[in-house]
Amino acid sequence: MNMGHIGFASAVAIACCATSASASSFYYPDFTNTSGLTMVGSTSTTVTGDGTVLRIIPASGNQSGAAYSTAPVTLGSGATFSTQFQFRFTDAGGVDPADGITFVVAASPGGLGTAGYGMGYEGVTNSIAIELDTYNNGIPGGSLGYFPAEPNSSNHVALNVNGVLTNSFASNVYGNGSCGFAGGTPAQNPNSAGGCMSNGNLWTATITYDGSLLNVSLRDPGMGTTFNALVDVPLDLATILGTNTAYVGFTGSSGAGWENEDIVNWRFSNTRVLPGVPEPASWAMMLGGFGLIGGTLRTRRRAIVSFS
Repeated sequence: MNMGHIGFASAVAIACCATSASASSFYYPDFTNTSGLTMVGSTSTTVTGDGTVLRIIPASGNQSGAAYSTAPVTLGSGATFSTQFQFRFTDAGGVDPADGITFVVAASPGGLGTAGYGMGYEGVTNSIAIELDTYNNGIPGGSLGYFPAEPNSSNHVALNVNGVLTNSFASNVYGNGSCGFAGGTPAQNPNSAGGCMSNGNLWTATITYDGSLLNVSLRDPGMGTTFNALVDVPLDLATILGTNTAYVGFTGSSGAGWENEDIVNWRFSNTRVLPGVPEPASWAMMLGGFGLIGGTLRTRRRAIVSFS
């Protein structure tokens, strides 16, 4: 995430519905039909080689956007939900690929945050966001200043709560915390490398919440394995939201660096796992692999996150 703040606050009349939908589940195989979705800021649909995609932000500096369910969805008992989407980040430019996207579950659609570091999420209260972050704001000193909560990483997943970029349980994706252009800090692998979220591949993200534990996995087809980014993270989502309905969707941003941030397809359910979509093979079995060892930024399991 990079600075380049161009703050604008907007009542995000967030989105949900779909080509095949109910009050608690939906599926967008593409975004030719966006009924049930509200797009704000820089977000729009566009036609690419993947078909009609949801472009959260274009490859341009100082952008911020969001797409949310127009109406709140009913979550399961204990606020359970599951979701899977495919994304592709392309045409990176500026100082480095930036900034990434978040998947958001929010009690209210108001409060689209700033660009850059804010990831389009900053200021959204009674909410959680899983960020897929492609920019390193953790550089001490210099023009970027220093963000104590930001990992020194340009390729991480983390949990944020109540519109604050807390970066809890941060994990380097596929153990790679350095994905950018030459001359970056830390010393960069090219962003085209395997396991870099900004490499242009069609990634798959799967997020599940069973009422107490949050799990997030990512798959880069170029890697041949699934990376479990967040494993059994304790979370009290019902308390955070204060309701059993929520607006769900995506936010994103850019600043001095940019990339096209595209959602290619998206499905959502209020069940703890998506019907017809198998869970990634045993979250627990991955703890000895990328889950904890490769994810060099992972913190130890904490008390249940409620942030009430």
